[in-house]
Amino acid sequence: MGYVTSYFNWLQKDCPTGEVEKYPQLDDHGQTTLEGVYVSGDLTGIPLLTMAANSGAQLVRKFSYDGVFEDKSDDYDIIIIGGGPAGISAAVECQKRKLNYLVVEGSRLFNTIENFPKAKSIIATPTNDKYISELKITDGVKESLLEDLKSSIHKKNLNIKTGLRVEQISRKNGLLEVKTKDELFIGKRVILAIGKSGDARKLKVPGEELGKVKNRLFDPADHYNQNILVVGGGDNALETANALAAQGNTVTISYRKAAFSRPKQENMEEVRKWQKDGKITIVYKSEVKEIRDKSVWLTTVEGEKEVVNDAVYVMIGRELPIQFLGRSGIKMEGEKSSSWYVFLTAMISFFTMLYFGKKGVGLEGGNFTEMTQNFINLPLTRTEEIKGMKYLYNLVGWLGAVVFIFSGITALFYMLKEKKKYFSPGWPLVKYGYLILSALLFSAVYFIGVTKTGSTGSMGYWYSLLYCTTMALFGYRRIQTKKTKYIKYQVYTLVFIQVFFLFLLPNHLYGSLVSALGEDSWFIQNVLPEAWYSYGLILFWPLNMGVFGANTFWTIFPFIQSGLILFLLIKYYGKGVYCGWICSCGGMAETFGDEYRNLAPHGPKAKNFENIGQYILAFAMITTSMKVGGISGGWISALLYEVLIDVFFAGVLGLGVYFFLGGRIWCRYGCPLAALMHIYTRFSKYRIFSEKKKCISCNICTKVCHMGIDVMNYANKGIPMNDAECVRCSACVQSCPMDVLAFGEVEVSDPNNNSRKQIPDKGKNNWQSGLK
Repeated sequence: MGYVTSYFNWLQKDCPTGEVEKYPQLDDHGQTTLEGVYVSGDLTGIPLLTMAANSGAQLVRKFSYDGVFEDKSDDYDIIIIGGGPAGISAAVECQKRKLNYLVVEGSRLFNTIENFPKAKSIIATPTNDKYISELKITDGVKESLLEDLKSSIHKKNLNIKTGLRVEQISRKNGLLEVKTKDELFIGKRVILAIGKSGDARKLKVPGEELGKVKNRLFDPADHYNQNILVVGGGDNALETANALAAQGNTVTISYRKAAFSRPKQENMEEVRKWQKDGKITIVYKSEVKEIRDKSVWLTTVEGEKEVVNDAVYVMIGRELPIQFLGRSGIKMEGEKSSSWYVFLTAMISFFTMLYFGKKGVGLEGGNFTEMTQNFINLPLTRTEEIKGMKYLYNLVGWLGAVVFIFSGITALFYMLKEKKKYFSPGWPLVKYGYLILSALLFSAVYFIGVTKTGSTGSMGYWYSLLYCTTMALFGYRRIQTKKTKYIKYQVYTLVFIQVFFLFLLPNHLYGSLVSALGEDSWFIQNVLPEAWYSYGLILFWPLNMGVFGANTFWTIFPFIQSGLILFLLIKYYGKGVYCGWICSCGGMAETFGDEYRNLAPHGPKAKNFENIGQYILAFAMITTSMKVGGISGGWISALLYEVLIDVFFAGVLGLGVYFFLGGRIWCRYGCPLAALMHIYTRFSKYRIFSEKKKCISCNICTKVCHMGIDVMNYANKGIPMNDAECVRCSACVQSCPMDVLAFGEVEVSDPNNNSRKQIPDKGKNNWQSGLK
């Protein structure tokens, strides 16, 4: 087992993991699950002042263009909750457009900034979007920023009510009611610009209630020549430690992980400077066990440790206002309701019917009783193996169909209850209308085929056609919403490969090809002896186990495909050259799965499960060896592989969880070819470069990665991203608000990732970089 562990550690060397914080569920326009309520500023997950201010003004402009305020009444056009940069910027824009608005602030204007430490440095990183807000935000310190902000709204006489804490938002009679303790405001739109205004996160340890424990640093000069513990590993924690060390204090930083991953480089450099001066000590892999009047007990890798202490600053972030959002019916990302389970059941059962059904054959009579009896009486002999498996496929497919009938009808009921979400004019109507029609069509094909009440042709044919149309429709949508040449070329390539090699060639062009070349030609006899062998040209071993060993060509050629060709491609272009530009599974993930990227599991636990693919690769190698070598029992291994891996994992689970866990679950956790490519990737020159000075640590790059890569952990350090899971989809590159990231290559293979190159040799103004 030690060798296995070392092997997995080698594959994932230097690949950090990171959890993704959950925020309110938002649609493409920033609207929450409560109709008419939109989010702006830090609550969207982007912690940059200039972008927060810009987003507030942009929302008001959007509302104006939508014409939602043409119906004049005494109700407010917009109620803005929150008096920070986002909220006040929205208010200024409302005033410019002569809208009836109100700002409701629970404390004081710019309260979060007022609570910054004295003289805290402010870096007003510019936004790539045109800055439209009238709020002045420039580099400086806390005090100069507040002066600039207040001067920006001086004499504007904005309609603001402070000291009113909003308790709930509800929707009644087409309007939104904003309720505080004593007042009720009614409006047509609500902008939530409250930031992370929840309570500070707690350590939940004895002594945390002592007066010396704080979660905000107001003035570092309040402490001098004291022993202070700072708990946390983010920018706030490090900035607090640096400010306290500068006042002559001795600071200990306690952090639960083995190294810092999130802080900006400049904060790290200052911490190192104070470390050299003996003013800061870092205790990694430690947690606070107890806080006492004159000391703190830490649990470390070396055991429990007592630290002399005068003050504790717990800087581990703030909770989102979960209770307020819950009372208002605003769902959080990843939040599950009864409809979630119904939709999951419907998806899994539909793809069970689809994948098991298309593998089976119609039985005589076709009724459920006979199907079950045939399976029970099945003689498990080698001569009956194929027939027996088809009975099994039909039985499981039939069970999936029965479950789908009930779960599908229930899912449709839930969709009709939320008609505006699922069937509003435009893309929602096209998308869900297509999915419903596709489900009905394939269900009809399945039931007609399995009961032999008519002729619909091969179920595999209809499946391939459905696969192609789905990729084409959702690929077109991706091109329209992510307007880069990289994405356009990628989608065109993926759809062409799927349509030509996996649909037209085997289903419509094979006969013409045989006529043109002749049945006795070497190509037909060896490369394409049957139409479906065309799948082997695209789905490299071990994805298409069926053709391996069929003849001399298909015994040798797969080694050239998966060995030499793939290794050379990956060496220069990364694993994504196959997963993101050739593979049909990847093609579906990049088109149909595009809208569900942020649902992918993140964090250390999710990362550890990626090793499953290595075991499946080993299973594939054993199965192939037994099959080709004619070893007794090889057919059983092959059938198990087909049922468990090809049909169930890759098919039923792979597509069944798209709406719930993202489109790359199979690619990430089960694909044996991906596992093989991970080995090659260790020697690849391909990287995603990052300009660390431009990174604002917004975590969007990590959030949109459907392979669960902690991209930000590379970006904010300027380290080339070399995670073997990367499929070169360009989502992180394209979604970055600061254009930090770009595709490129290091000069030589760099297994240890020692390079600190930040910009590709070809620059960032070409489509190959992923930005254009």
